Amino acid sequence: MGASNHRTWRIERARSIAAAAGLPGYEVLQYHRSYLPSRVDLPVELDPDGDVGWVGPDLASYLRAEPQLTLVAYSPLLKGAYARPERLGAEYDLPSTPARLAALHAVAAETGATVNQVVLAWLMGGDVPAIPLVGFSSVAQLEESLAAVDLELTPEQRASLDTAR
Repeated sequence: MGASNHRTWRIERARSIAAAAGLPGYEVLQYHRSYLPSRVDLPVELDPDGDVGWVGPDLASYLRAEPQLTLVAYSPLLKGAYARPERLGAEYDLPSTPARLAALHAVAAETGATVNQVVLAWLMGGDVPAIPLVGFSSVAQLEESLAAVDLELTPEQRASLDTAR
């Protein structure tokens, strides 16, 4: 069983135990999610076997099927790497990265928004919506992030972002 399948099994088991005891189950899940997918097979600080904290296909499918669960996405702006691509590490060295970055920049130019705002709008308005948990080191960064709430991506822009490979 893959890490993501194991996670969904554990979540469902915990929800079943809580329901049987008449207690509330999980309502919010916090995982790493962003526009660029990451390699999860590389060792990370907390796990030498790879990064199991990402929303992968199995967990995304589970969240889509369980809309009463809320996803909180941590580090959605990849520690500033969308604004400073030189910060993208080996975990983002995937064949799809250049095309996804190009689509992201095209949508940002089309909307007049920043790439960070497009990433946040993409997360909040997706078929697996996420509440982005953002950090900032200046008032300008906070204001930039807050402005993403008002950015509505068109179906065509979302399709462009979603299908970039």
